[in-house]
Amino acid sequence: MTTATDSIQAVVFDWDGTLMDSKSAVLASYHEATIEVLGEAFPVDPADIEQIVQLRAKESFAIIAKGDREVFDRVAEAFQRAYTSNAQQTQPFPGTLDTIERLRDLGVKIGIATSKARVRMDLEGERTGISALVDFAITGDDVTHAKPHPEAVAASIAGLGVDPARTLYVGDGPNDVIAGRDAGAITVGVTFGFHPAEMRDEHPDHVIEATDELVALARPGVRGVGG
Repeated sequence: MTTATDSIQAVVFDWDGTLMDSKSAVLASYHEATIEVLGEAFPVDPADIEQIVQLRAKESFAIIAKGDREVFDRVAEAFQRAYTSNAQQTQPFPGTLDTIERLRDLGVKIGIATSKARVRMDLEGERTGISALVDFAITGDDVTHAKPHPEAVAASIAGLGVDPARTLYVGDGPNDVIAGRDAGAITVGVTFGFHPAEMRDEHPDHVIEATDELVALARPGVRGVGG
């Protein structure tokens, strides 16, 4: 547990729904790909949407393909083509870049632990300028186990060379809270992402309504439950 004299060494972020307002692009890409390959859009039911957007794409493709490798490959190719186009419309949530720059000015390292594929993260990160501000990133391509397993968060913390107990892990969903907690980080849930109610159900250490609140949390003595 941190004390009042401790400072935060790093902030590690989830990507979709935390840094990037990308839900519409993700869903549009699934719909375009499944209409092309299967002749109908998926997911459309709220429960299916909730499940699919929390998974790595390759796990979602496996659900869609139902064990058919040819369908898996066709959906994966169509999704990547669609997302390359749709990602041009995604933007960071308000205040994201300014907050990251302010954190860096405090000497805080910036990491990423996301289930998103690296090629799709890089599409957005390079276009928006986020990539230039990140010290170390772990994607869904780099781990064996997806969140809620802590592997991605732990690997990002290790890559940054910081103490988990002095790291904020910021995410929008329940899987993020579980993964961050099990990796030994201080968990921060955002209310503006994909899964605000489900995120709160996992009782993160802090809940924030705007990205710039992270600057105050990164100062000494932040450990404690804020939501």
